[in-house]
Amino acid sequence: MSVRPSASPTVSPSASSQMPSQLVWYARCPTLTAMGLLAHRGVLQREFRRDPVNFVSVRETSLPSVRQGYLDHSLANLVREGDAATALWSYGLNERARLLAVGHTWHTVLVVAPARSSVSGLQDLKGRTLALPREAGSFSPARVRSLRAWESILDVSGLKPADITFYNIVAGHPSSPFGDIARREIEAVLGGQADAGLLFGAKGIELARTAGLKIVHAFEAADIRRDSRLKGLVELRTLTIDYPFLEANEAVVSRLVKALAGAADWARSFPKQARSHIAEEGKVELDDAVHAYGDFIPESTALGAGEERLADIKDLLDWLKQRQAVPERLDLSDWNRSDVLIAKEAPQTSKRLNAVA
Repeated sequence: MSVRPSASPTVSPSASSQMPSQLVWYARCPTLTAMGLLAHRGVLQREFRRDPVNFVSVRETSLPSVRQGYLDHSLANLVREGDAATALWSYGLNERARLLAVGHTWHTVLVVAPARSSVSGLQDLKGRTLALPREAGSFSPARVRSLRAWESILDVSGLKPADITFYNIVAGHPSSPFGDIARREIEAVLGGQADAGLLFGAKGIELARTAGLKIVHAFEAADIRRDSRLKGLVELRTLTIDYPFLEANEAVVSRLVKALAGAADWARSFPKQARSHIAEEGKVELDDAVHAYGDFIPESTALGAGEERLADIKDLLDWLKQRQAVPERLDLSDWNRSDVLIAKEAPQTSKRLNAVA
């Protein structure tokens, strides 16, 4: 939507609030994210209340075009904090998005089996069939997440890929809630198609309990944080934005990034409120959220663009290339616009928002 300045030179600055608002979509994971904390606290609305910009969550619509558009980042005026693998895949498709920052979420990952299973430890996975989801569509974020996690778990268990077999679980569209995919894994485990499965985060803890599953091993957030061999269990997130919107409205984007970067400090200052927001965001019990994230809520909320974070993105990119999930030509240099994250005084701008396609 184009926004035109008033033709009258006598219009006061407050009249900008009467200008048409440009729709800006935002999307985030159902787990712990900076965007999730801001959304629950109403920060986006307060920060930009005097600007002709209207932030709307992708979750507020069921339109297939919007759901697909946020996955492949073809949706105009989109800012997305979500899994990094999908962000890399979408950039390989259309090169429309740009990387603003990287985040790491450390949360509990459970290896589960039926209650009466003879699998009682990780080494008992040898010779077993493991559940592996495959969502509909040309790219499956859940498959990437689970496969990388299984590879790390086999490594620390002293097992090789040849020691196990995967059972493919047909799941829904990647825009479906995580719990839906996890329930299909649980059905496969309880039904005997798979001997063991993986459940992630607070929702995974809840589902394991309600299904009466045996917890073969629980990788807690602290375990994953300190053991580099468990890097595949870290939820690597990226903050990406629609490139035309960034080019037309960099000052607005700088303010948005600044607000998101402050989420970690807020979570550190108000831990009880942060835990409450996280439980509501993930639709889980408070105790499960506390168990899942431990003391790593502020650290998991933090966004940055340091060398270590970018190196993790590069490792993921190499992993995806090896499996031909993204084009071999894909390069991070053109994608990276983390310079927007650099702390500096944003220039004063008018309340006019530039329209983009």
